[in-house]
Amino acid sequence: MSDNDIEQGEVLWIGPDVCHLPEMADGFAFRVVDFLGPGGVDGRQVRLVWVRGPVLDTLGVPRRTVQLCVPVDQRRAVAASRLVPQPPPARVGGRHRDDEGMSGPPPGFVRRHFR
Repeated sequence: MSDNDIEQGEVLWIGPDVCHLPEMADGFAFRVVDFLGPGGVDGRQVRLVWVRGPVLDTLGVPRRTVQLCVPVDQRRAVAASRLVPQPPPARVGGRHRDDEGMSGPPPGFVRRHFR
């Protein structure tokens, strides 16, 4: 992958200057599925290519398929950083210990006894 080629499966960021969708006025993520052919060159003398694929919503779910003519150096979309859950702190004096494997309840839980 380079700035001079678009690969199938890549996710591009499409700004409103390239394609304006009223429901996504600030731009949208677009997954390249098919290459449809050359599109000439733009004002910067950068090669253009026609592509088809789905518009992705903020969760990455495909919404609708569109055809676009984009420059080969079109900006790529990057997934937003998500908070990675941290493991719970080790319990001191608790009934669950990591070296016991799966022999007790998970951290933060206690065994319930029924009579």
